[in-house]
Amino acid sequence: MSPAGDDKLKHVAHVRIMELRIEVRPDVYLTPVRESDKAAVTEYLSDRDIHLNTLTIPYPYSEADAEMWIRKRLEHTQRVGYVVSFVIRNADGKVIGGVGADNFDPNIDYKAEIGYWLAKPFWGTGIMTDALGAFIEYAFAKFDLAKLVAHVFELNTGSARVLEKNGFKLEGRLRKHYLKNGEMVDARVYGLLKEDRS
Repeated sequence: MSPAGDDKLKHVAHVRIMELRIEVRPDVYLTPVRESDKAAVTEYLSDRDIHLNTLTIPYPYSEADAEMWIRKRLEHTQRVGYVVSFVIRNADGKVIGGVGADNFDPNIDYKAEIGYWLAKPFWGTGIMTDALGAFIEYAFAKFDLAKLVAHVFELNTGSARVLEKNGFKLEGRLRKHYLKNGEMVDARVYGLLKEDRS
């Protein structure tokens, strides 16, 4: 096949990947991120409470931060050939959160560290628990994964509950493990084995 033919096949495959949609609830679903999501990402990640409960989301959060966040996920998808990080969308198609394994390469890795966030207006609705559950099903069915792991700040009990409701087991506590806003904070480590889901 000619190089032009190869490029056309790669483009078609990439379009199919980017059209992936995972149903979570009648009014919530997962898709790959799109460049057009910048405004919603900027709006919701500008909340200081999200910054306080996550390791790498900066505050204040700018449009440039959103552009970089989106670009990194699109480039990762292109590089590994699979979607491993998703945005959470409401019935109107607006981004309200994210869930995935940003650094996971399904071509070589047997375990993945997951992360997630949800816009504050949707906290306490069970959306994050359901979205993580949908991602877990996808990840274990699609990839040759033995384990998913997650780290949460010790004081982030809401995030810990989301993991526990999805079958994650507490595997340990890490004392003064992360530096957050100039302070050392404790963390919990959770794990979920593939056989735990059967």
